[in-house]
Amino acid sequence: MLTLIHALVAGGDCIDDAEVLRTGSTAAVLGHRVMAPSTLGTFLRSFTFGHVRQRDRVAETIMGRAWAAGAGPSDGPMTIDLDSTSCEVHGHHKGGAAYGYTRVLGYHPLLATRADTGEVLHARQRTGRAASGRGAERFVNEVAGRVRRAGANGQLVLRADAGFWSPRCWPPAAATTSTSRSRYARPAPSPQPSPPSARMPGPTSTTPTAAWRRPPRPPSAATG
Repeated sequence: MLTLIHALVAGGDCIDDAEVLRTGSTAAVLGHRVMAPSTLGTFLRSFTFGHVRQRDRVAETIMGRAWAAGAGPSDGPMTIDLDSTSCEVHGHHKGGAAYGYTRVLGYHPLLATRADTGEVLHARQRTGRAASGRGAERFVNEVAGRVRRAGANGQLVLRADAGFWSPRCWPPAAATTSTSRSRYARPAPSPQPSPPSARMPGPTSTTPTAAWRRPPRPPSAATG
Protein backbone atom coordinates (compact mmCIF):
# COMPACT_ATOMS: atom_id res chain seq x y z
CA MET A 1 0.00 0.00 0.00
CA LEU A 2 2.85 2.41 0.78
CA THR A 3 4.38 1.70 -2.61
CA LEU A 4 1.12 2.65 -4.33
CA ILE A 5 0.76 5.82 -2.28
CA HIS A 6 4.31 6.97 -2.95
CA ALA A 7 3.91 6.18 -6.66
CA LEU A 8 0.82 8.42 -6.75
CA VAL A 9 2.64 11.19 -4.89
CA ALA A 10 5.46 10.98 -7.43
CA GLY A 11 2.97 11.47 -10.29
CA GLY A 12 2.38 7.89 -11.39
CA ASP A 13 -0.93 7.06 -13.06
CA CYS A 14 -0.50 3.31 -13.70
CA ILE A 15 1.03 0.32 -11.95
CA ASP A 16 4.11 0.22 -14.16
CA ASP A 17 5.07 3.72 -12.99
CA ALA A 18 5.91 2.26 -9.58
CA GLU A 19 9.01 0.73 -11.19
CA VAL A 20 10.67 4.15 -10.98
CA LEU A 21 10.69 3.90 -7.17
CA ARG A 22 12.99 0.85 -7.38
CA THR A 23 15.89 2.81 -8.87
CA GLY A 24 18.92 3.83 -6.83
CA SER A 25 18.48 4.15 -3.07
CA THR A 26 14.83 5.20 -3.21
CA ALA A 27 13.80 2.38 -0.87
CA ALA A 28 16.19 3.67 1.79
CA VAL A 29 14.74 7.15 1.50
CA LEU A 30 11.12 5.97 1.67
CA GLY A 31 11.80 3.67 4.60
CA HIS A 32 10.06 0.57 3.24
CA ARG A 33 10.58 -2.11 0.62
CA VAL A 34 9.34 -1.03 -2.81
CA MET A 35 7.25 -3.79 -4.37
CA ALA A 36 7.39 -4.81 -8.02
CA PRO A 37 4.58 -3.73 -10.38
CA SER A 38 3.51 -7.36 -10.88
CA THR A 39 3.09 -7.75 -7.12
CA LEU A 40 1.07 -4.54 -6.98
CA GLY A 41 -1.22 -5.81 -9.75
CA THR A 42 -1.89 -9.05 -7.87
CA PHE A 43 -2.57 -7.06 -4.72
CA LEU A 44 -5.08 -4.72 -6.39
CA ARG A 45 -6.92 -7.52 -8.20
CA SER A 46 -7.58 -9.25 -4.87
CA PHE A 47 -9.85 -6.40 -3.73
CA THR A 48 -13.62 -6.96 -3.53
CA PHE A 49 -16.57 -4.59 -3.23
CA GLY A 50 -16.42 -5.09 0.53
CA HIS A 51 -12.94 -3.56 0.52
CA VAL A 52 -14.33 -0.64 -1.49
CA ARG A 53 -16.97 0.01 1.18
CA GLN A 54 -14.26 -0.10 3.84
CA ARG A 55 -12.27 2.47 1.87
CA ASP A 56 -15.39 4.66 1.71
CA ARG A 57 -15.68 4.52 5.49
CA VAL A 58 -12.01 5.45 5.94
CA ALA A 59 -12.34 8.36 3.50
CA GLU A 60 -15.44 9.60 5.36
CA THR A 61 -13.63 9.45 8.70
CA ILE A 62 -10.63 11.37 7.34
CA MET A 63 -12.92 13.99 5.79
CA GLY A 64 -14.79 14.42 9.06
CA ARG A 65 -11.54 14.94 10.99
CA ALA A 66 -10.27 17.45 8.41
CA TRP A 67 -13.53 19.40 8.53
CA ALA A 68 -13.49 19.40 12.33
CA ALA A 69 -9.97 20.89 12.19
CA GLY A 70 -11.23 23.86 10.16
CA ALA A 71 -11.31 22.69 6.53
CA GLY A 72 -15.04 22.06 6.50
CA PRO A 73 -17.84 24.30 5.25
CA SER A 74 -19.46 26.90 7.44
CA ASP A 75 -23.07 26.72 8.57
CA GLY A 76 -24.13 28.36 5.31
CA PRO A 77 -25.27 26.53 2.17
CA MET A 78 -22.82 24.21 0.42
CA THR A 79 -23.09 23.47 -3.30
CA ILE A 80 -22.21 19.95 -4.44
CA ASP A 81 -21.40 19.30 -8.10
CA LEU A 82 -22.46 15.92 -9.44
CA ASP A 83 -20.92 14.74 -12.69
CA SER A 84 -19.36 11.77 -14.43
CA THR A 85 -16.01 11.45 -16.16
CA SER A 86 -14.40 9.12 -18.69
CA CYS A 87 -11.18 7.34 -17.72
CA GLU A 88 -9.36 5.73 -20.64
CA VAL A 89 -7.62 2.39 -20.08
CA HIS A 90 -5.44 0.14 -22.22
CA GLY A 91 -5.44 -3.62 -22.52
CA HIS A 92 -7.99 -6.33 -23.19
CA HIS A 93 -8.32 -7.72 -19.66
CA LYS A 94 -9.56 -4.69 -17.74
CA GLY A 95 -12.58 -5.73 -15.70
CA GLY A 96 -15.59 -3.54 -16.46
CA ALA A 97 -13.87 -1.52 -19.18
CA ALA A 98 -16.07 -0.89 -22.22
CA TYR A 99 -16.75 1.58 -25.00
CA GLY A 100 -19.22 4.31 -24.03
CA TYR A 101 -20.58 7.38 -25.75
CA THR A 102 -17.04 8.78 -26.10
CA ARG A 103 -16.04 5.69 -28.13
CA VAL A 104 -13.00 5.28 -25.88
CA LEU A 105 -12.22 2.10 -23.95
CA GLY A 106 -12.40 2.89 -20.26
CA TYR A 107 -14.59 3.51 -17.24
CA HIS A 108 -17.37 6.01 -16.52
CA PRO A 109 -17.26 6.80 -12.77
CA LEU A 110 -19.44 9.20 -10.79
CA LEU A 111 -17.89 12.11 -8.86
CA ALA A 112 -19.27 14.50 -6.26
CA THR A 113 -17.17 17.60 -5.47
CA ARG A 114 -17.47 20.79 -3.46
CA ALA A 115 -18.12 23.73 -5.75
CA ASP A 116 -16.12 26.20 -3.66
CA THR A 117 -12.94 24.16 -3.09
CA GLY A 118 -13.03 21.31 -5.63
CA GLU A 119 -12.69 18.74 -2.85
CA VAL A 120 -13.81 15.26 -3.91
CA LEU A 121 -16.57 14.21 -1.53
CA HIS A 122 -17.43 10.83 -2.99
CA ALA A 123 -16.67 8.65 -6.00
CA ARG A 124 -18.16 5.49 -7.42
CA GLN A 125 -16.68 3.34 -10.16
CA ARG A 126 -18.88 2.25 -13.08
CA THR A 127 -18.42 0.37 -16.32
CA GLY A 128 -17.53 2.25 -19.47
CA ARG A 129 -20.94 1.80 -21.09
CA ALA A 130 -22.90 3.04 -18.06
CA ALA A 131 -25.40 5.81 -18.78
CA SER A 132 -24.92 9.18 -17.08
CA GLY A 133 -27.74 8.69 -14.58
CA ARG A 134 -27.04 5.06 -13.73
CA GLY A 135 -26.82 4.67 -9.94
CA ALA A 136 -27.31 8.41 -9.35
CA GLU A 137 -30.15 7.93 -6.87
CA ARG A 138 -28.13 5.80 -4.47
CA PHE A 139 -25.02 7.90 -5.04
CA VAL A 140 -26.80 11.15 -4.13
CA ASN A 141 -28.19 9.63 -0.94
CA GLU A 142 -24.70 8.42 0.02
CA VAL A 143 -23.20 11.87 -0.60
CA ALA A 144 -25.89 13.62 1.45
CA GLY A 145 -25.46 11.21 4.35
CA ARG A 146 -21.67 11.42 4.21
CA VAL A 147 -21.43 15.21 4.36
CA ARG A 148 -24.04 15.35 7.13
CA ARG A 149 -22.09 12.88 9.25
CA ALA A 150 -18.86 14.77 8.48
CA GLY A 151 -20.28 17.98 9.96
CA ALA A 152 -22.07 19.91 7.19
CA ASN A 153 -25.02 21.50 9.01
CA GLY A 154 -26.09 24.08 6.43
CA GLN A 155 -28.29 23.78 3.40
CA LEU A 156 -27.11 21.40 0.69
CA VAL A 157 -27.57 22.39 -2.94
CA LEU A 158 -26.94 19.66 -5.48
CA ARG A 159 -25.98 20.88 -8.98
CA ALA A 160 -26.05 18.57 -11.99
CA ASP A 161 -27.01 18.56 -15.65
CA ALA A 162 -30.10 17.05 -17.20
CA GLY A 163 -28.43 13.66 -17.69
CA PHE A 164 -28.86 12.87 -13.98
CA TRP A 165 -32.55 13.69 -13.77
CA SER A 166 -34.65 11.02 -12.09
CA PRO A 167 -38.03 11.42 -10.37
CA ARG A 168 -36.78 9.21 -7.52
CA CYS A 169 -33.46 11.04 -7.19
CA TRP A 170 -34.72 14.60 -6.64
CA PRO A 171 -34.69 15.69 -3.93
CA PRO A 172 -32.45 13.43 -1.82
CA ALA A 173 -32.93 13.14 1.90
CA ALA A 174 -32.19 16.33 3.86
CA ALA A 175 -31.04 18.30 0.83
CA THR A 176 -32.39 21.02 -1.42
CA THR A 177 -31.61 20.27 -5.03
CA SER A 178 -31.05 22.40 -8.09
CA THR A 179 -30.57 21.21 -11.64
CA SER A 180 -29.06 23.20 -14.48
CA ARG A 181 -30.52 22.79 -17.93
CA SER A 182 -28.08 21.31 -20.41
CA ARG A 183 -27.35 23.45 -23.45
CA TYR A 184 -27.81 20.34 -25.54
CA ALA A 185 -31.22 19.57 -24.10
CA ARG A 186 -33.92 19.21 -26.72
CA PRO A 187 -36.65 21.86 -26.36
CA ALA A 188 -40.13 20.72 -25.52
CA PRO A 189 -42.24 20.15 -28.66
CA SER A 190 -44.88 22.76 -29.35
CA PRO A 191 -48.48 21.54 -29.21
CA GLN A 192 -49.74 20.48 -32.60
CA PRO A 193 -53.39 20.79 -33.70
CA SER A 194 -55.23 17.54 -33.66
CA PRO A 195 -55.81 16.00 -37.11
CA PRO A 196 -59.28 16.20 -38.58
CA SER A 197 -61.61 13.34 -37.95
CA ALA A 198 -61.42 10.51 -40.43
CA ARG A 199 -65.08 9.57 -39.99
CA MET A 200 -67.22 9.44 -43.07
CA PRO A 201 -70.08 11.92 -43.25
CA GLY A 202 -73.36 10.48 -42.12
CA PRO A 203 -75.73 10.32 -39.19
CA THR A 204 -74.21 10.99 -35.81
CA SER A 205 -76.73 9.05 -33.78
CA THR A 206 -75.20 6.86 -31.11
CA THR A 207 -78.22 4.56 -30.87
CA PRO A 208 -77.04 0.97 -31.35
CA THR A 209 -78.43 -0.84 -34.36
CA ALA A 210 -79.29 -4.48 -34.70
CA ALA A 211 -76.99 -6.73 -36.62
CA TRP A 212 -77.88 -7.16 -40.27
CA ARG A 213 -79.44 -10.48 -41.17
CA ARG A 214 -80.22 -12.03 -44.55
CA PRO A 215 -83.99 -11.99 -45.21
CA PRO A 216 -85.65 -15.39 -45.14
CA ARG A 217 -86.04 -17.16 -48.50
CA PRO A 218 -89.66 -17.58 -49.60
CA PRO A 219 -90.95 -21.18 -49.64
CA SER A 220 -90.73 -22.85 -53.04
CA ALA A 221 -93.98 -23.92 -54.86
CA ALA A 222 -94.93 -27.57 -54.60
CA THR A 223 -94.44 -29.60 -57.75
CA GLY A 224 -96.86 -32.38 -58.84
